[in-house]
Amino acid sequence: MIDLIIRNAGQILTCTVPDEDPPYAGALQGELGITEGGVEIHKGRIVAVGPEAGQGRAHRIINAQGGVVLPGFVDCHTHAVFAGNRAEELEERARGVSYEEITRRGGGILSSVRALRAASDKELGQAVMRHLDAFLDMGTTTIEAKSGYGLSIEDEIRSLKALGRRHPVEVVRTCLAGHTVPEEFADQREAYVNLVCKRILPTVAEEGLADYCDVFCEKGVFSFEEAQQMLEAGKAVGLRPRIHADQLRRTGGCRIACRVGAITADHIEYASRGDAVAMKEAGVIGVLLPAANHVLDQAQRPATRMMIPCGLPLALGTDFNPGTAPTQSMPLTIHLAVVRFQMSVAEAIVAATINAACAVERQGRIGSLEPEKQADVILCDIDDYHGLGYWFGRNPVHTVIKKGKVVVEG
Repeated sequence: MIDLIIRNAGQILTCTVPDEDPPYAGALQGELGITEGGVEIHKGRIVAVGPEAGQGRAHRIINAQGGVVLPGFVDCHTHAVFAGNRAEELEERARGVSYEEITRRGGGILSSVRALRAASDKELGQAVMRHLDAFLDMGTTTIEAKSGYGLSIEDEIRSLKALGRRHPVEVVRTCLAGHTVPEEFADQREAYVNLVCKRILPTVAEEGLADYCDVFCEKGVFSFEEAQQMLEAGKAVGLRPRIHADQLRRTGGCRIACRVGAITADHIEYASRGDAVAMKEAGVIGVLLPAANHVLDQAQRPATRMMIPCGLPLALGTDFNPGTAPTQSMPLTIHLAVVRFQMSVAEAIVAATINAACAVERQGRIGSLEPEKQADVILCDIDDYHGLGYWFGRNPVHTVIKKGKVVVEG
């Protein structure tokens, strides 16, 4: 007997295109593979999807009541391990203080570094578990999560270990020791870059604490040359590169992504058509982070209506962090991608599921609803997928299934 059946779905978004391999780009960026009917799940795997599925017996049956069923969201860019918050910075920016000025005053990332270093292992672990609970409630079943508020060997390791705790949300870990130069190295930039390259990244790789490395390439943070040096060092010890690229100004981060063979270039507000074409040809996925763009109230926004026709595959993440994106909601992220970044709802959903799975190299297992794939499924109380981009301020997800088990039930 089948373990679990979902019946009476008004729309099932399989997020797959027959005979096409993801990530999906161009016209396929908006193909949702819509069907209806049911989903059959057994031993943690999907066994059937569509009109003929779900007609038999099962140990448990869930009535979707005409709602929308889709893959669990994959949030491919988060900073989920931190202590405290930076709520006061939101008001400072509202009064006209720039992100750069807040950083010069010792706020921003450095403020979070001080808070994390002062937190105990127990406090960090408890914070991570609270954050993961919130992700799960919003329908996110897999996240990529970065360190980057430790910026020492000890505190980067503590951060990555905190992200390794058992939870229904799967966590793909990234070492972001290249987040900024810590205060104790303020006059020794080269020494800190060498510390990252020669000690932090090799130690993280040796202990198996991360799959990826990342760096924030930005004026006043890390230069083009420094970013490339750190990413190459990570790559040399088996950590696949990612990069925070061209967010606040054009710094060449997208081109570094192409040079080092990065899996993603993230933010990309200032990416040009040439950058988009180069990333497409290099196999780099563009990760859009509209919540950060919204909180920073940036006038510059990624040129998605140029990027998609260029054939650049796009993914979405919350950028969950204590300073510029304090949200774990992928439904809100989809809404913001539609309103601020001019994506269609279908394009944004693909970006939040199968393309995001590609951005963490798990597309063979998660991100779409297909037979043999892991049964990560969410049910929403909307009767049409457009509601995911339309409604905001509430959570449309009422049931979350992870590896075939119901882990959230509304």
